This record gives sequence, C-alpha cells and structure tokens, in this order.
Amino acid sequence: EILVAGEAFDVYFRDIIECVKALYGDPKFVQYLVFVPERHYSDEDQTQRLFHDLHTGKWWWRTQILLGYLPTTKLEHISNKAARRRCLANLFHACMRHIVEPLVNAGKVGIPMASGDGAVRRGHPLVACYIGDYPEQLLVTGIKTGECPKCDIPSDELGSKDLPFELRDLGRILDALALVDEDPDRFTKACREAGVKPLYRPFWEELPHCNIYHAITPDILHQLYQGLVKHLISWIKSAFGEAEIDARCKCLPPNHNVRLFMKGISVLSQVSGTEHQQICRFLLGIIIDMRLPHGASPVRLIRAVRGLLDFLYLAQYPCHSLQTLELLDDVLDRFHDNKSIFVDLGIRSSFNLPKLHSLRHYVTMIVLYGTTDNYNTEYTERLHIDLAKDAYRATNHKDEYMQMTLWLERREKMLWHNKFIHWRHSGSNSRIHVLPYSPPPSDLVYHWRHKLAKHPSAKRVTFASLAQEYGAQHFQAALARFIVEVNQPGLNARQLEDAACSTIIPFQAVAIFHKIRYNTVDGNGVENAVTVDSIHARPQRRDRHKRNVPARFDTALVNMGHGGKLGVDGYRVAQVRVIFSLSMKAKQALFRHANAPKHLAYVEWFTPFSSTPEANHHMYKVSRALRDGEKQASIIPVANIRRSIHLIPQFGPVAPRDWTTSNVLDQCKTFFVNSFTDRNAYVTLF
Repeated sequence: EILVAGEAFDVYFRDIIECVKALYGDPKFVQYLVFVPERHYSDEDQTQRLFHDLHTGKWWWRTQILLGYLPTTKLEHISNKAARRRCLANLFHACMRHIVEPLVNAGKVGIPMASGDGAVRRGHPLVACYIGDYPEQLLVTGIKTGECPKCDIPSDELGSKDLPFELRDLGRILDALALVDEDPDRFTKACREAGVKPLYRPFWEELPHCNIYHAITPDILHQLYQGLVKHLISWIKSAFGEAEIDARCKCLPPNHNVRLFMKGISVLSQVSGTEHQQICRFLLGIIIDMRLPHGASPVRLIRAVRGLLDFLYLAQYPCHSLQTLELLDDVLDRFHDNKSIFVDLGIRSSFNLPKLHSLRHYVTMIVLYGTTDNYNTEYTERLHIDLAKDAYRATNHKDEYMQMTLWLERREKMLWHNKFIHWRHSGSNSRIHVLPYSPPPSDLVYHWRHKLAKHPSAKRVTFASLAQEYGAQHFQAALARFIVEVNQPGLNARQLEDAACSTIIPFQAVAIFHKIRYNTVDGNGVENAVTVDSIHARPQRRDRHKRNVPARFDTALVNMGHGGKLGVDGYRVAQVRVIFSLSMKAKQALFRHANAPKHLAYVEWFTPFSSTPEANHHMYKVSRALRDGEKQASIIPVANIRRSIHLIPQFGPVAPRDWTTSNVLDQCKTFFVNSFTDRNAYVTLF
C-alpha cells in the first residue's frame, strides 16, 4: 500500500529477486547464458568490432516477466493540474521504489543463484536499460515535455544536425534531489538548475551502477514507426496529394512481404506501428517520379525519404560493425541535409522534434548495449495484451487487480507444471538437470531453405494449357534448351540452339506446383516453421464463393551461378510463370547420365542490373528483356531462385488508372527493384 497526497493506493508486485532467479534458473535458457563480456570482430586484424547481444556492448565491460501492476488512478480529487502531475509522478516512483528495492543490496554485495545447468554462482542483478516510450521516459527521468530525456541539448535546437551536447550529469541531479527535505524553494531552484522536475526520491537514485540517463534506450516502435515515419507519411501526402498516392498504392504488384492497400493509405485512421511498417516497404518507390507543386525539384525530398528509410532499416540490423554504425550516421546526415525541402514547400516550419533528435543517440546506445532488438518496446506491447488485457477479460471487472493476479498465478503454475512434466519425460531422474553444452544459436547469419508441397497442385497440365493459362508461350522450346544445357554443358549459343531444335520431348504434360515457400535455418541446421517468403505462380481461378481470383505470377531474384550473399552481382530478376517437376521416367529418358534437378521453373527475364543504382533514390531499374519483340524465357532449377523480389512500376507523373495489381507487371514497361520489403532484401540490395 502506497500513501501519496493523503490517499492510499494498492500496488501488486512480485519479489524482483525471485523473478530474476526464476529466469536465470530456467533450463531452457542455459544455452543463452553468458557470464563474461566478449569482444567480437569481423576481421582477423580485429579492427572492425561487432555489436549485437548485450554482452558484446561496452556497458558490460564497465560494470557488468511481469513484476507488478501499478495504480492507474488519475488523482482527480486534486484540482490543481500542476500539483496533480507532480503527485502522479511521485506515485509512480514510490511504487517502482518498492518493486526495485531488493536490487539495491543484491546489486552491491551479490546473491547466490542457481542457473539452469545446476551451477550456483554469485550474481549481481543490475538495472542496465529502461525501455519505454517518450512520455514514460520523461516520467522516469523527471525531464520536461519537449526536451531530450538523455542530454542537455536546448529544446529549440532538437532539429540540429551537429550541435554538440552532453549527457545529463547524474551527480548534479542527485545532489539537487537530495535537498528534498530542506527548504522547498531551494529544492525547486536546485532541480530547475539541474534540468529536472522536483521529484521525491526517484526509484533509481540508490540503485548501484545505474545511470538512468544512460539507461534510456532507443525505441524503434514509438520513435521511428509511430513517430518520424508517421510524420514523414503526413508530409508526403501534403507534398504530392492523397489522390495520386492512393492511386499508386492500388496497383502495386503482390508480394509475400508487401501488404496491398487496395483503398489507398489516406483512408487509414489510428494507424498502428505494424501498418506504418508495411507502408515503409513501398513508400519511396511510389513517389520517385511524382511531381511537386509549381515545378519544384523533388530531388531533395527523394533523398530525405531515402535517408530516413535507410536509418530505419540500418537501425534494426541484428548485428552492427563499426562500418555499419558509420553508415547509420551518414544516412541520418543525408536526411538532415535535405529536410529543408519540407520547409520550402510550407509543410514544416521547424524540425524541433524530440523523436528526431533521439536518432543522434542511436550509435552510442548500440555501442553500449548492443543492437536495438535487445530493447524493443514491441515486446512489452505484446506482453501488455497477454498479461494485462487478457487477465482483465478473465475478471468480472470489479476489484479487478486481485482477480488478475490470481488468474496469472494459476496460469503460471500450470505452465511451470507442464514444463516439469516435459523435463521428466525427457529422461531426467535427478533433481539437477545438467544439459549438454551447445553453442548459442545465432540469429546474425541465417540461411533460407526453399520448400514445395509434397504433392503437386495439378498432376498433369498440358503444354497448350501452360501457354494459354500460365502465359508460358515458349515452354517446350525452353525445356528443350534446358535438356541440352544439362546434357552438353560446353556448347556455345549457336550449337545450343541447333541441338535444342533437334531435341524430341516424349510427353506433352507436366506436374505443376503453385507456390514455393522459404523458411529460415539457424546455425544448428534447425528449420523455423514460419514462412518468411514465398513465390506464387498460379493461373486465374474461382474461389469457393464462385468469385474470380486473378492470376498471380510473382517476380524473383535468380542466381545466375556466381551470385554472392550480398549485392546484385551474379543475379537477375525474373517473373516465375511455371513451377513444375518431371517424372522419374521422363528424367531417365531425357537426361541420360546427368543428375537433373527435382523441381524446375519456367521464368521470363528482366534486363540485367546496372553497375550502380540511381544516385538519388538508390534503386535499381529493370525492364522486360526482349528478343525480336518476344519475352526472353528460360527453364532454371528452383534451387537457383534465391527469394522473391518486389518490383515497383515506373508510374510516370500520373499513374495510369487502368493499371491494377493483377495486370501491372504486363502493362508497365519499366520497374524499380524494391529493397525495402524485408531485412534480407535490404541487406542484399543496399
């Protein structure tokens, strides 16, 4: 029970030390435990240091579950708004102080803790990071609205590109807060001079090795997706007009990682972070050739959008080197160098946004605490649903806190009992279960593995149907060329064509698949069941409600035989028309002693990549590869298809209104290769 402003409030919380012990002692986490900090490098000379998990950051070298429900009262009995805000802040800190109090002594002298492998070690639980959105950051640090919670930069210089700043002086702030029991005017004046609000005993003041102003971490969700990206979309709408932007959104070709907004994006209200993330995947591509009012040049706007999107994607890398951190600074500078276009267009008068300034702290925080996925507020947003909303729904909505805690306790007891049953079924008879050592799985480098259905979507489709329904006009000729290439790999182009003309194919139908799926495989060879990418190649059909479903033939990135992990060298874009397999009898008849691939694809080619992307928007441009007016087509092994690739049409000043999502790949002649569909595409095409 917490007493603030003459009123008592109930706070429900767990023993924080017991929570730490429960996580630390879970056998499932044994392979993830790290007991000493490490320095990782990408080169033998150890000049390019890598930062990813917390133990690779510099903070550990310097020092080395749901805890509770806080009161949600509005303190409406306090009529003065300023006094009410102070009391709410003091109530928050009073509750948090009770929760973290056990960490004070434990952090100083340590406590024995048993890890999941049965070993007992002395641990010092410390508060390293505090994850929260901007209002919560201000509440925790005691900083005024409109200021940076981490540094002393003036509020009217938040949009500055390079104005120097210093992180807030914790010692000076603690000295000011220590005057709380002395003269109120002196206390208030000292806090004002130190740059903080007059807080009564903030919860972090006695925590060992804790500098709360260093502990405030970047927030991808609220600072970028729900902050700057939200602003950017609004600015772009004002610059180009909503009607033209919506028209372009409606006719983008489909892709596994791209959501199609068939009504446009201007009709969206209360847009979520996920929706902003989905809009970012095509935002740059749809504005490349749009015209600004009064004939203004769009170059600076394109550069600014590209710079901010690059920062968004680079900031989410699962592993950073000194080189990628330099890139992070460079792309932020690119945005700052070109953002004045929004002022010139009358859209903005200044850029004094705390969320924009926060981007200047990202590199420092990544070096200290590792990559941003270590402190992502999306995790806590999800837990808010699981541990608060679901728990509330299980109550009768009267005196809900006690019911919520009881519901959670029972749920967790069932979970722990289930874990115990699985542990015993695994064959362990001892109380301490020592797990065999295995290196922690890495999410820094992962491979994709393609998969097709066990049985074909159509067992027998004739060559004539392939031409009519799938658009594979030259399937038989392409198959003949492929047979010759496999059987006689040393032929030149003329010899290949002559041999293909004399090749007899003793069948007129093949088994067809309509989809290729891609799953990730970790460093231990374990495949993730989640589909991270897919390629569709299916003709028009009717659904169960007898409605027409348009044909869909996705575009893909094809390895020409010498493509690497990064970059477009050795790759070409192709549209997949047919995915098929040959029977064992057919392969034995056609390929003699050669080992033919199990699954093949008929593809139509686009022009090769240029040596460099375009200078302003940094996207590659491709068009249909034609020979004598006909589309160039080939048959390739499915294993050569690395992934899907999204193409954004070159719309011109005004998007043709007869283009649709199902016909745009055939109607448009030139496309931009979209590098923002997902992280893998971005790393490959950046």
